[in-house]
Amino acid sequence: MIYNNASSTSTLAYQLLYKLSGLFLCVFVSLFVSIPAVQAEEWDINSHAKYFFSHTRYENDNIFSQVDTFANSEPTDQTANIRLTAKKRWGSKWNAVIHYELGAFHSDSINAARELGLLSNALDYGPPNDDARLFDLTSVISDEGKRILFHRLDRLSVRYTTTNFVFRFGRQAVSWGNGLVFQPMDIFNPFAPTAIDKEYKTGDDMLYMQYLLDSGDDVQTVIVPRRDIINNKIEAQQSSFAVKYHTIYGTTDIDLLISQHFDDNVVGIGFAADWKGSVLRGDLVRAWNSNESALSGVVSINYSWIWGGHNVSGFLEYFHNGNGIDDGDYSPAALAVNPALTNRLARGEIFTLGQDYLAGGLTVELTPRWLFNPLLINNMNDHSWLTQWNATFDWQQNLTLLLGANLPLGNKGTEYGGIPGSMPDVYNGGGRSAFVQLAYYF
Repeated sequence: MIYNNASSTSTLAYQLLYKLSGLFLCVFVSLFVSIPAVQAEEWDINSHAKYFFSHTRYENDNIFSQVDTFANSEPTDQTANIRLTAKKRWGSKWNAVIHYELGAFHSDSINAARELGLLSNALDYGPPNDDARLFDLTSVISDEGKRILFHRLDRLSVRYTTTNFVFRFGRQAVSWGNGLVFQPMDIFNPFAPTAIDKEYKTGDDMLYMQYLLDSGDDVQTVIVPRRDIINNKIEAQQSSFAVKYHTIYGTTDIDLLISQHFDDNVVGIGFAADWKGSVLRGDLVRAWNSNESALSGVVSINYSWIWGGHNVSGFLEYFHNGNGIDDGDYSPAALAVNPALTNRLARGEIFTLGQDYLAGGLTVELTPRWLFNPLLINNMNDHSWLTQWNATFDWQQNLTLLLGANLPLGNKGTEYGGIPGSMPDVYNGGGRSAFVQLAYYF
């Protein structure tokens, strides 16, 4: 590790940050009680409610078809989510942000995963887990059968801002990287390539600082202390420390990253530039520890034009996953000897098994209120495909409807055709699904 000779010092630093979290709470409370009311603005409160319904069809050799949770291998999954957001400013330097989330699942897939003993390992099922976070701000109200009901604080932070300095502490989100579908430089809760709702990333408990130089460049620093879920202690090997420098060279934006992230040292460089009327962007990231090293990268081109009287934006992206498998062997035995891949999958940092991917997509403005967004992802190593088709309808000023489908294409044993399970002739994944989401803002 970059800080290998100072691991004990790193641990003490994260523990000190944990103790300073008490100071954060004091500062947060002081914003409500000690700053003169004449300096404070009113709370800016907004909210939304979302309902999501999906229906999936699996073949009879799928692992979920081995249980009697649903008939004919066709699970129906429903989620409902209410998010209340509040922010308030005190003078020109202080502000606070609070997001409360109430969520519910009614899901055949959850019940099947529960019966198969897979629920704890299924990142798509259930609420975010705060076991490894600095603060436990999630509470599960009910968790039984097909149903899960929970509530949590997904944002709880205080910010101090001056002309060239920003300080934030608490639960918040940060996004780095220049990929459109794949994000090797975004190491903090990136969205999955096929994520349908990208309005809010899951928040993490972190210290964030940004300093703006006179030249226009800026330096961002992030510290994310995490707990070891076994002993519940803050550990440097479970935490992250990252610094990103952003500059502009001519018309090109350039990012430089250095980080200690769990057991890995991470360095990266990213760019975004205008090129012949299009936008060319990409990231190159190297991660290494005492056992192994991996080089990952993404490059994409994005172009907008008018096609048949409709506004269209399209992109093409190539992604190389340095931890991925290049021979198409995704058996449990092959995954067991690739802990770098399985650990990152479990942490929700990457979402693919192979090594090389090609993705392409369009955004077509069918009408000012209808947007059509097809997405195709190709695993270049096993020649399987995942196609996603969705359309968004701006139904009313505060009501949005989204319709879509996920259609995987591939032979058995491939990533999108269904990877081998732990039982002979049983496969995971490969289901075809249709979905609808209704979002109401108030």
